[in-house]
Amino acid sequence: MTTAASKVLTFTQTDAEFTEFFERAQEISDLGNLLGLLGWDQQVKMPPQANQVRGPQLATLQALLHERQTHPRIGELLNVLEPRVQGDGYSDADRGLVRLMRRNYDQNTKIPAALVKEVAVATAEAWGTWEQAKPANDFASFAPYLRKLVKLMRQVADHLGYQGSPYNALLDQYEPDMTLDTLNPILDRVRDATVDLLRRIQESGQKIDTSCLHGNFDPARQLDLCKALLQKMGYHFDAGRMDQSSHPFTGGGGSPFDVRLTVRVDPTYFPAALMAAAHEGGHGLYEQGSDPALARTILAGGASMGLHESESRLWENAIGRSLPFWKHHIGLLRDAFPETFSRYGVEALVPALNEVKPSLIRVEADEVTYNLHIIIRFELEQGLINGDIDVDDLPSLWNQKYESYLGVTPPTDTQGVLQDIHWSGGSFGYFPTYTLGNLYAAQIYHTLHRAFPDYDQRLEAEGTGFILDWLREHMYASGQVYAPDEVARKVTGETLNPEYFVQYINAKFGALYGLSA
Repeated sequence: MTTAASKVLTFTQTDAEFTEFFERAQEISDLGNLLGLLGWDQQVKMPPQANQVRGPQLATLQALLHERQTHPRIGELLNVLEPRVQGDGYSDADRGLVRLMRRNYDQNTKIPAALVKEVAVATAEAWGTWEQAKPANDFASFAPYLRKLVKLMRQVADHLGYQGSPYNALLDQYEPDMTLDTLNPILDRVRDATVDLLRRIQESGQKIDTSCLHGNFDPARQLDLCKALLQKMGYHFDAGRMDQSSHPFTGGGGSPFDVRLTVRVDPTYFPAALMAAAHEGGHGLYEQGSDPALARTILAGGASMGLHESESRLWENAIGRSLPFWKHHIGLLRDAFPETFSRYGVEALVPALNEVKPSLIRVEADEVTYNLHIIIRFELEQGLINGDIDVDDLPSLWNQKYESYLGVTPPTDTQGVLQDIHWSGGSFGYFPTYTLGNLYAAQIYHTLHRAFPDYDQRLEAEGTGFILDWLREHMYASGQVYAPDEVARKVTGETLNPEYFVQYINAKFGALYGLSA
């Protein structure tokens, strides 16, 4: 497997100190990727009783990784190389590796090894408990583990240091240099635009027939359909695989040669699996698109969680729910479920896939209401980290916010506060990157239309190959060589601008629901 830019990125081979630094960076990458594989196994293939030893295994490996990341020699080499790589004879890949290793070194040297190990054990225990608590509707059994994680994450924030809220320190882990001062106005703009559009849609009285999405859909045929869709998108199964898990995700070995994704099948509603495949496939294409030269370095993969999420949302929604896409790919559905799609065509399918209807489950939410799900979580986890919310109050606060923001109330905690995996893994500060992903996706989608004035016609006639080629060349191949703001500028010509998303959802759903401008 190669990419469009596979011979562009290179690392310096003639500098002895850079070579030592590079080899140490590879070892750090290997250890991190092994942790990723263990995490994938824990969620996909691991037998239940293995959780009794998986926590200590993860803790041991995490402690070893932390020791390598914080070795004094790394700091010495960084001090030497930081000014050196700015000169002639060094590549963007050299500079990117030094920049990212400096960031990671500074962060990791601030967190004691004992705390790193304690977090690894606590997250393994919390995940195992959450995995049982969710289907049992048993928040009480999960609460003590979540309370412990909140306490540990506050300690992590204190060690990292922050200005303003401790939440800023955690947010920065997923979206470098992002703070609440920057994020809050962005989310305010998105919330206000979403609430206004949702009100106009509901007042329109327009109803969309979604009957083609519901019925009895054989799970095995659904999985075959998902694999066929991924292949059409350009996902390489010789460098990846698709499995099932309770919460769809993308993980694996941290290189373009080992990218694994999962889906969750609902036998009565095939888009749950199919659109999860498109979503996780977007993540997978970004990972597989990294220049092979970046393999076994921390530069492989997405430049930030927000940019990574942009690709899952771009492929799932802007591309994967569009009329030109399904005009080209409707044969996949007719082959998988002829009893349904011999009767229904794209004119019924596409509006159904884009129905706007406030719902309980984030991963199944439509494009208009999705960000309200994120804002709810963002507000709650801020309160937890800041000490304004107690863990025991989460279920009731969750339900109150769902009623206030979306007009729906979860009947169970399984469909409410327990639905997401993130908090069980200690991933506080992660949720806002989903909305940032939506915003980046709209901005990139606008850029694609600028790059290809005949975009819709080509997508209908050719499929997505020209889109993937462009994204690989302009975004995917460089991985994390460039900082997030620089990636946005290189790909779209400007840094993050939420107005593209506001324009996108108003144009798309205004047309779907017959709204006046």
